[in-house]
Amino acid sequence: MSSETLQATTMLATSLAALAAILSGICAFFSYKLARNIQNDMKSDECIIIGTPIHPELKKLKHERCVLMCALFNKSKRKAFINSVEAYDRQGNILDVTWAGEIDQIGIPQNPSQLVGVVDSANLYVRSSDGKEVEYMELEVSHSFSDEPCVVIYDPSSDWDENDG
Repeated sequence: MSSETLQATTMLATSLAALAAILSGICAFFSYKLARNIQNDMKSDECIIIGTPIHPELKKLKHERCVLMCALFNKSKRKAFINSVEAYDRQGNILDVTWAGEIDQIGIPQNPSQLVGVVDSANLYVRSSDGKEVEYMELEVSHSFSDEPCVVIYDPSSDWDENDG
């Protein structure tokens, strides 16, 4: 083999290797973009829906007045969890509450202020720590799908206002 043929073969091999590297980079870029699109599509379905707060039915009627129950619904295929609950009164003052995914027969939260997992649906129980009747409560529920908390308000007097007009 002559040196010219050897030089041409080496140049051709180098060019093919460079072309393969460029094609590999392009494929990696499109693979990354596709993975990001799939991830964004999956995340767009991540949503926790919080139902209207109500007083649960308990064996002792007076105990149910200091407890609120909210139904939680998870639209995603991934498990979500509630990691924080803040409660406020009408004036915006923070209320001392305990919260959990379960309560006992008289309304005491079981394993309070722990993570509450939500696969399809779950209940969230919030109890006023002072044991007084809840007449108004604004709840900010933080969960694993969003940095922004969901806000739900318990205000039975608003039903009266809406029905009067």
